[in-house]
Amino acid sequence: MRASTHARPRAGMTLIELLLSMVIMGVVMAAAVSFFRVQARAAETGAGRLESLQNLRSVQSLIDRELRLAGGIPGQPVIVYAGPMAVAFNVDLVTRTAGDRNAVYYNPDADSLAADSWNPSRAALLPGSTRSYPMAAYNDESGIRSTAETVEFFLLPDATAERGDAYTLFRRINDRDSTVVARNLIVPSDSAFFTYWRTDAAGSLSQVAAASLPLYWDNAAGVTDSLRVVDLRISTWFRDVRAGRDVIRTLSSSVKLLNAGLLRLETCGAEPLPATTPVATLISDAMGAPVSVRITWTSSLEEAGGERDVTLYYIQRRPSSGGTWTTLMNQPATGAASYSVDDQPPLSGSWSYAVVAQDCSPSNSAPAIAATVVVP
Repeated sequence: MRASTHARPRAGMTLIELLLSMVIMGVVMAAAVSFFRVQARAAETGAGRLESLQNLRSVQSLIDRELRLAGGIPGQPVIVYAGPMAVAFNVDLVTRTAGDRNAVYYNPDADSLAADSWNPSRAALLPGSTRSYPMAAYNDESGIRSTAETVEFFLLPDATAERGDAYTLFRRINDRDSTVVARNLIVPSDSAFFTYWRTDAAGSLSQVAAASLPLYWDNAAGVTDSLRVVDLRISTWFRDVRAGRDVIRTLSSSVKLLNAGLLRLETCGAEPLPATTPVATLISDAMGAPVSVRITWTSSLEEAGGERDVTLYYIQRRPSSGGTWTTLMNQPATGAASYSVDDQPPLSGSWSYAVVAQDCSPSNSAPAIAATVVVP
């Protein structure tokens, strides 16, 4: 018998099998697309969260590092301007002078207008204020210009942002061009970026009321050099695409002003010598109405000499008939030969005023009492 040479026909896919396989592949592809979409959204959300955290940390680190070193030569203010949306201070960060041990960085090629104290001939408005700075040159005891420059951090509304409470943080040195530090920062209308704490006459910390801000270096009632702590409340946001909403992240931090009020601190010992020649003078306007009582005094002999440990003076008032002294304000010892503060508005009556020197213990001197003032 002869074997057949015809090949058997090969079996193929039926139409039903083909349609079924396409359906299965479509289901698998849909599941894969959905999975990758979820992963992409999760990655985007994670990236937004990480970016916002890095933004907060970088802002906090920069301000903390520079503000913590704030200080200058005796007589040069530590804090120049303290507001809810801006702070300006003197600090010797960069120097062009070899051997300047007070500076943090040495750069012989640094901008000369940004490495020394701000020249009064180039005075400019402080950010967000109508006050110009500086009004005087700051030289050390040898007549050499201070190398502590003025650093300013300030926030301005970001008109390009999607949110109405978004701000951009800037940094400026002296009157040089400002640079952007960070964007997409949030400051709610009922909040502040900077808040401040100061020491009272008893040496205790108390928060400065928002209504008292801003404080300026030349405001005797503000006394910016009594500030000891600056609180930061830094907020930013990222878009959570999965939830379809903005997520706000906030970082709070406290910066201690290590040099405030301590520029001439050398030792703490016995009770300091009191201030001398205190004078209380009634100040009236052109119509004869009382405006303030001005208290002036000569610095304690132990501020610039002796133990050199006087850190502040505080001013007290009581009725001339006697009674309990009431503390009105304090004035940091900045190396000046004499000081002046105003009690305003003055209270009607007959009053005695006293000035008390305080050292770093803190120990208080005997009160130096001025002659009685009668306020009509």
